[in-house]
Amino acid sequence: LVVVIGTKTKIDAEEYGRQLAAADPMPQLENPAREVRALRDSLKKQTAQLQEHALESEYRRRERDSLLEQVVLAREAIEQQTNQADSQELESIQKIQEIERLQSELGEINQRMGAAEETKRPQVVLEHLPTPMAKTVFSREMHIKLHQGMVTVIPWDRLVDLLKEQVPLAVRRKASRSVVEEKLGPVGGFLMHYRLAAVPGGFELDRFELEPLSAAPSETFAEALAPTGRLRLELASRDPAQTVVTVWVYPDSFEQFRQLKARLFEEGFLSAARPLPDGIRIGASPRGTRSSAQ
Repeated sequence: LVVVIGTKTKIDAEEYGRQLAAADPMPQLENPAREVRALRDSLKKQTAQLQEHALESEYRRRERDSLLEQVVLAREAIEQQTNQADSQELESIQKIQEIERLQSELGEINQRMGAAEETKRPQVVLEHLPTPMAKTVFSREMHIKLHQGMVTVIPWDRLVDLLKEQVPLAVRRKASRSVVEEKLGPVGGFLMHYRLAAVPGGFELDRFELEPLSAAPSETFAEALAPTGRLRLELASRDPAQTVVTVWVYPDSFEQFRQLKARLFEEGFLSAARPLPDGIRIGASPRGTRSSAQ
């Protein structure tokens, strides 16, 4: 920049001199000393400005170098802290693994010691199933039949829905009668026998009974609670907080009911027992009683 300005000043001075030489010699000699001083002052002024720019540039360069040095130092400090953190984390993981290994060895030793003590003394197992206060069922119900040690899931809701669809048709066909007796199904291995009684203004349900067929899908207790068992799949589709399992149990299956009740309790389901004498069908009536769940 100094060279450029100096060159430009020299060129301007030479041009100015040529203009003076080409002009009238009389005006050229009016005050040459003043012109020379003006040129010198201008040259000094521009030189001073160039020096100021050079100093400013040098200051900015040093400031930039200082910032770059700080950035490099900060990056090195961060890398050092990261490496230190990684090593500390690795050391912590190794300590945790060592603790887990020692705990596992201690557990194995305790098991061996416990097994040795158990062989020396007989075990006494006390089973206890908490029995909450019985409450009347007003939530959704799931119905099961226990007979001869076999578990059968009753398609209760499907049968009731089908009953609601067929009652108007049965009433239209036999509107002149005081009692209408019909059956529907089979659904899931069950026939429904229902009876309608005439009342002022129409008919109302008097009672229905379920007749199990030989094709009704029954399972042993173990099969029913297996991952692919019908009872297991049915329970998985229901909310324990909103479902009560009503068990229609015959005298030959009270032991299975006790086991089933315990399993249902473990999974959060309340259960209600409906004992039936041999030879009596499962049934319901608007005048009947609701189940009591425990």
